[in-house]
Amino acid sequence: LTMLGNNVYSMPDVSRALSDIEFQIDNSTKTKLDIYKGKIIVLFFGYTNCPDICPTALLDISKSLKELGQESEKVQAVFISVDPDRDTPEHLNNYVRYFDDRIIGLSSDKRNIDKLHKYFQTKYELLNSKEQNYLVEHSSNLYIINENMIVERIIANGLPSTEITKAIKKIINII
Repeated sequence: LTMLGNNVYSMPDVSRALSDIEFQIDNSTKTKLDIYKGKIIVLFFGYTNCPDICPTALLDISKSLKELGQESEKVQAVFISVDPDRDTPEHLNNYVRYFDDRIIGLSSDKRNIDKLHKYFQTKYELLNSKEQNYLVEHSSNLYIINENMIVERIIANGLPSTEITKAIKKIINII
């Protein structure tokens, strides 16, 4: 349970994770996600070679951002790679921009990715990583994180984009 003031949350407080772990935006720029404190973060773990779940999730995030209209300015969508060996920052950002310019793609080293997964209580695993076109088994949940860096809602893979939009609208009180 997470405490914030007098409120008790059953979702994880990921503020420490988002202020602790450094990500690569490009080859020379690093960032931490706490720079988006005050915004709603829509976060998804995946990788660019994913055959189905990741592109679908990114399409849903893009649809949701469009459904939000002007309110999308209060949101930062983030795609974090669980495949740092193949997903260079440049490749990752080209990939996410294909879906929507408002989504940022972030990469880090395996140690940081492992640490992040501990905070979020998720797992990922490289399958047959010796092969060139290996797959990565990973959590397919989408995390809606409020402006105080608390996970407000976890949206399971397969739910329509309207669920993402509803969760965001609930946080910014525009239902």
